Amino acid sequence: MAILGDVRREGLPAVLAWTERLDGVRLDPGALRIPASALEAARTDLDRSRPELMAALRQLIANVRRFAEGQRTCLRDLELPLPGGGTVGERWCPLQTAGVYIPGGRAFYPSTLAMTVIPAQVAGVSRIVGVTPPKAAATLPGASGVDPLVLACAAELGLTELYPFGGAQALGWLAYGEPAVDLVAGPGNRFVAEAKRQLIGTCGIDALAGPTELLVIADGSADPAWLAEDLLAQAEHDPDAAAVLVSADADLLRAVEQELEARVAASPRRDILEQSLGAHGRLVRADRELATALAQAWAPEHLELCVADPDAWLPFLTTAGAVFIGSASAEAFGDYGAGPNHVLPTDRSARFTSPLGVATFLKRQSLLRLSGADAAAMAPWVQQLAEAEGLTHHGRSAALRLHR
Repeated sequence: MAILGDVRREGLPAVLAWTERLDGVRLDPGALRIPASALEAARTDLDRSRPELMAALRQLIANVRRFAEGQRTCLRDLELPLPGGGTVGERWCPLQTAGVYIPGGRAFYPSTLAMTVIPAQVAGVSRIVGVTPPKAAATLPGASGVDPLVLACAAELGLTELYPFGGAQALGWLAYGEPAVDLVAGPGNRFVAEAKRQLIGTCGIDALAGPTELLVIADGSADPAWLAEDLLAQAEHDPDAAAVLVSADADLLRAVEQELEARVAASPRRDILEQSLGAHGRLVRADRELATALAQAWAPEHLELCVADPDAWLPFLTTAGAVFIGSASAEAFGDYGAGPNHVLPTDRSARFTSPLGVATFLKRQSLLRLSGADAAAMAPWVQQLAEAEGLTHHGRSAALRLHR
């Protein structure tokens, strides 16, 4: 990717040049970091002008932090005694630096800022650097065109580093520039995903996330209006978003189709809905066995179980990124802060990749502790194995411990 190459060679000037070229925003190189005063002012303004919205944002943050802290308590260090003496183990160590990417192409996402920053904070990452694409300064004056709700969220989170540029150039700067982060995390468009793919080996990445996906499995107990809105909630993200409903009930599928037609026609987001549903939306008639096989093969980002007995289905559905159990558990509640993270694997990678979480920002470090007596007891058979593999000096290294 040419953008990454430019940023690697030229650094920040390339970031600024590509931001002006792609986003139409000229940034001041001497005042890139959004000042703490701008973050705090946005929070103060939101507290005063829209207190209910600020309260909702604080509830999201509290729920996500509570869930992340619960995750951290489950990640325990390990220490085991060796049969002949000594111990082996492992410990969880926080990454030193992390970059979080907050999408901003079609909309701004303060919820994603919380979802990416909080797990890193709970993990104990020392330095967290946020980047987000700007809008034209004429559209959003101040703070280089970043949405005030994103700024207020950053202030509420205590995020001290936020920069108003995005795209592949922002990821390149995080990896090659002054932050030189250990890992980049957060969703983005296909260009962001490709940049992350090309940065593998330079730094860690959370996952290669593509367009968002939802599979709904429903039976006759489900409400057609609920199902239709759940599908539209996914489809409105992006023209490439996939929203699929599977049911054995033909009457339910027809009712949902009618609901979709009426709701799309009346929607302020009609254009994007028609694009995504036309290209990637499906209503599929299938029995339980086929629906399960489809879910397991697709491994969708989100899976809703809108059936009378979802717990009977759950053991057979292991590949989805996140499962929403029962008709009341709409995916929208997951997006907006029930607790589990909404940054999820897509494009079938949920088969082997987990949601973003505290463990994303930690690494395991193995440990070995031997006394002189422990090493002397182990040395003879270690020497035998090393010499059998032709590694002479491994054997000699172990054998020296016989003569303390």
